[in-house]
Amino acid sequence: MYVDESMLDVYIYESQQLLEAMEKALFEGEKEKRLTSSQINEIFRAMHTIKGSSSIMEFEGMTKLAHTLEDMFAQIRDNGVSPGEWPLIFDLAFGAVGFFNGELGKLLEKKEMDGDPSELIRQLKDELEWLKCGEARQSATPAQAEPDNMDNAENKTVPVEVKPEAQQAAGGAEAGASGGKNDRNPCYKLKVIFEEDCRMEHIRAFGIVQSLKGISSSIATEPADLNREEAAERIRSAGFCAYVKTAENPDVIRKILQETLFVKSFSVIAVEGDDEEAFCGASAGGAGGHDEAALGSSAEADGYEQNGRKGQGPSQASDSGIESIAKQNFISVNVNKLDNLLNIVGEIVTAQSMVINNADFGEASHDSFDAAAQQLRSLINELQDIVMNIRMIPVSTLFQKMRRLVRDMSKKVGKEVELELIGEETEVDKNVIDYLSDPLLHIIRNSIDHGIEAPQTRQALGKPARGKITLEARTTGSDVIVTVTDDGRGLQKEAILKKAFEKGLIGRPDEEMAEKDIYSLIFLPGFSTNDVVTEYSGRGVGMDVVHKNISQIGGSVTLSSEPNKGTTTLIRIPLTLTIVNGMKFNVGEVSFIVPTVSVLSIAKPDVQDVFSDPEGHEMIMIQKTCYPLIRLKSFFGLEKGAEDISEGMIMRIVSDEKTFCIFFDHLDGEYQVVVKTLPHYLANCTTRLDGIGGCAILGDGSINLILDVNGLQLQ
Repeated sequence: MYVDESMLDVYIYESQQLLEAMEKALFEGEKEKRLTSSQINEIFRAMHTIKGSSSIMEFEGMTKLAHTLEDMFAQIRDNGVSPGEWPLIFDLAFGAVGFFNGELGKLLEKKEMDGDPSELIRQLKDELEWLKCGEARQSATPAQAEPDNMDNAENKTVPVEVKPEAQQAAGGAEAGASGGKNDRNPCYKLKVIFEEDCRMEHIRAFGIVQSLKGISSSIATEPADLNREEAAERIRSAGFCAYVKTAENPDVIRKILQETLFVKSFSVIAVEGDDEEAFCGASAGGAGGHDEAALGSSAEADGYEQNGRKGQGPSQASDSGIESIAKQNFISVNVNKLDNLLNIVGEIVTAQSMVINNADFGEASHDSFDAAAQQLRSLINELQDIVMNIRMIPVSTLFQKMRRLVRDMSKKVGKEVELELIGEETEVDKNVIDYLSDPLLHIIRNSIDHGIEAPQTRQALGKPARGKITLEARTTGSDVIVTVTDDGRGLQKEAILKKAFEKGLIGRPDEEMAEKDIYSLIFLPGFSTNDVVTEYSGRGVGMDVVHKNISQIGGSVTLSSEPNKGTTTLIRIPLTLTIVNGMKFNVGEVSFIVPTVSVLSIAKPDVQDVFSDPEGHEMIMIQKTCYPLIRLKSFFGLEKGAEDISEGMIMRIVSDEKTFCIFFDHLDGEYQVVVKTLPHYLANCTTRLDGIGGCAILGDGSINLILDVNGLQLQ
């Protein structure tokens, strides 16, 4: 089957959005040990939409699984469920979400969707049959499960009661006898025009109907049967029409329509008189009785093109009859296009530097050139900021995925673990999210497998039976700090030293090693304190991946721990990976750049302020405070560079854990540079690369090494 790429992108994007919302509802429901009626309806709508769109794309496995899950939640919605059934329902629903995400992942990687959902479908059908069992359902009727009162309405695990004649018809449209003349709720006519080429218009219309169910006493639609393929063509050519009776403010209806994807425009118009009578008559007869002629004549009579009620011109249109244009505030863009755009901006920054630095006017005045150059710089900076902001996404997209990991793994290892998320709104570059995914996965796995104790052990230690992992993100200057904290047993220094020695990772156990250095052994390839290889640990590859991925983006990872109190893993990563402001300086013939945000001060040193500590390390006194002094010439083993302290300059720098000074030859000034990763072959060279985070090419073609201030350590 030929699949249009743009259609496939829309399918993947919409399915991912629906699954994220569904998973969020499941997590919230599992915490309360039941789902509310609104959560049940949300999951039902998600499955119905995925079923329809997967059917159009001819993805058979996705279609069948979505259809079966939809049937189960329809049963739950209409008949309720006994409390004892919720754990299995949650497990099955999460299993389905996992299957859907796995298949979508294959699509994104251009692979064949070869997953087999048959076993999961069988389990869902078995549960559905059990839910249909009359005797088991008797104890879960709405009247017995919960009192029907206003205070408890929001927490019901069954939907708000709808009279049989007002329930959903086979086509997905609704109408009820309550929509007749005895129903005195105001009546509104909706007309929705979808974006051109958005496809699956009838499925989108059904989603709108489902969203309106919670606020309406009765609904009739045109086309009446939204489940048929022909409905999509009719909606595409004439729009989707619906009559809704509700006591809610019409702004609530408008909000629902505004939040619907791919809606180009819509109108919400209060109707009365003949229009209302036509609706009431059709409602009393059911949605299927609302034929095209009845709605068609009403649609023409209500003055839709004039944006007002029947007989009103544009100047007479009131709040109840104004057509709203739904602004499409968000669009989905392939991240590769953003990468290309960012690369072009980086090249523009370099080209701008070349033009300005290589301009030669001799003795002639060049005021106009300077003014134009300044304007160009301003525009490029603005363009750069816009592009960078486009690439920034909240870490919530990543953090939410960790909830599923904690849930599944804690069940398999027999531990009770709670995940707390803090700072989900923190935004970082899209590429940073990609590099951060695997490290977080391994760290949280380690916390559950190694850190959190079994419930019995925790209780014996006076801890709650349920362990806790806190995942937090926050920004500081140009960096993002991500911390993973657990309240488990903590790191065992003696066990780490012993295992590192046994595996030949260190020469001999040294109990006098600094705590930080002992913990850093965990990041060595092949290290693991587990004697038995399990599904989650024991092969010594997890924390090595953490260190490698974080280092690749110029970040750092450190560990701190307290016995029986827990462990904290702190990850510091750059907010963005591409363009930074930096101070350029030289050591001999080598040019370096250090990010401006790390620089505290620059000055000519006084020889009398330099001295050595008892261990032989050079120190310098600045404003009555002593700081370690690093000579970059000796640190990197360079042949040329200033030796005498009076011949160079001192730069005071702040890093993650310390403030120190570096000694260099001379300062060139501040530059805006495009960060490039170091070529892979440099990893095999004999020159020390600790403290080098990347490189940059300036406008004059020179290559400058970018310092990683967190990698600079005293020798």
